[in-house]
Formats: sequence, structure tokens, C-alpha cells
Amino acid sequence: MANYRKEIAHMLDRMLIKVLHQDKAGFYKKALSVKLNLLDLLILRRLDEIGMMKLSDMVSYLEVDRNVLTTSLKRLQSVNLICKRTDTVDGRGQIIALSEYGEQFVKALSEASQSEMDFVLRDITVNEEKAILKFLSKIVQYHTDKYELDVFDTKQKY
Repeated sequence: MANYRKEIAHMLDRMLIKVLHQDKAGFYKKALSVKLNLLDLLILRRLDEIGMMKLSDMVSYLEVDRNVLTTSLKRLQSVNLICKRTDTVDGRGQIIALSEYGEQFVKALSEASQSEMDFVLRDITVNEEKAILKFLSKIVQYHTDKYELDVFDTKQKY
């Protein structure tokens, strides 16, 4: 089997650069009055998947600081993509959900994502799809706390 480690590492770096650039530039700038970032899009997709959600549950799901999430939620609410309300059961918590406009926006977003996936996977066999899925699963697995590496020996003096 050929060894493509160097090429894979290079392409992962290129992919990260493209994602970071797009995140900084903003998504869907022409359609909205504000730039959406990657976190904003992940929030919208999650709300589309499950409907309404507690703010604390979204913090856990996205593994982000509550303040970072709150900033994104304010941006999404300012362009009427989401709505927030007080949790009637808890009273202290907040429930977030897509607004009617947000549902329409996410539907268009899903169609665009489907087109992107169709393009990416068009010439890929089922076995190659399985290999890609396994590769991506391994990356996610590696980047969990369980597999976090301490690159620097904290006892060593510099």
C-alpha cells in the first residue's frame, strides 16, 4: 500500500486554511446584513436537526464557552434567524429555536450543502466513502480529551 501521509497532512492543512479563511471572511454575506461564521452555521444546523434546545445543552453539544455562544446567538437573533425565550420549566434557562425566517434560511443552506456533498462524492465509490468516514472518525476520536497529547514536558526547565 502506498504511503500518502505527507500528502494527506498537506491537504488537511490546506483544508484548515480554507475553512479559517472562509470563517474570517464570513458566510452568506450577500444574503444577510451580518457575516455568519462557522459557529453560527453549526448552531443553525443543530437547531434544524432537533428543533428547540436549551442554551446550556447547546454549550455542551458545541463544546464552546457560554460567552462565545452568546455572542453568536445575539448575531443570529439580530438578523432574525433564531428566537430565544425563557425556559418555562426551569425559569432561569433559555430555550433557542429557529425563527420562521431561520427555517427558510437553513433549508436553503441544506440544499447548498447537499450540492457540495454531491460534488465531493460524485466520483467516489462506496468503499472509498467508507474509508473517508473511517478517516474522519479517527480524526474526531484523536481530538477528544481522551487522546489529548501533552507535547511539552512540564517538568523540563527551559
